[in-house]
Amino acid sequence: MNTMIEFKNVGYIYEKHEGEDTLAVDDVSFSVQEGEFIGIIGHNGSGKSTLARIMAGIEACDRGERRPGHNVTIAYYGQNMTDLLHPDRTVLETLDEQAPYRSPGELRSLLGSFLFSGDDVFKPVSVLSGGEKSRLALAKMLLEPANFLILDEPTNHLDARSKAVLQKRLREFPGTFYIVSHDRDFLSPVINKVLV
Repeated sequence: MNTMIEFKNVGYIYEKHEGEDTLAVDDVSFSVQEGEFIGIIGHNGSGKSTLARIMAGIEACDRGERRPGHNVTIAYYGQNMTDLLHPDRTVLETLDEQAPYRSPGELRSLLGSFLFSGDDVFKPVSVLSGGEKSRLALAKMLLEPANFLILDEPTNHLDARSKAVLQKRLREFPGTFYIVSHDRDFLSPVINKVLV
């Protein structure tokens, strides 16, 4: 079994005040193995999102070491991913821009699985609801050629039907994933390991 990523004594300083540091992450050591579907749970402010950003390579750790595995390709979904969608692009154009090698039929099929059907695919991003933007950002992320998904609170703004769609897509995903979530009902059917 391949190691997807390994943390050795990782620490991250959240605030630096007059000689006093506040640690968001302190002395964390663990590894993620290929085929693991991990849910991370904990209190607000306990460093879950920070750990996900370090894992994705968006933040650098202040202490310790982050070691990605060989041939690991990461796709990251953060809580601000909907802000990165271009407001003037249509739903279909958003996916086409991400994966121009895919046919319009393939893209529409993926969008259909995320509850965008018919003329919905021609709506500009600017008129979408928060839940629709979240579904679009998740569909866009799944087009990345990744074998390791890192998702930070992906169910924010999703209704029950949309959560079920995401669960289905995750169960079909052939790689490894790591999900930060407070929603244990969402996590339970898709994970095989929990970090607290």
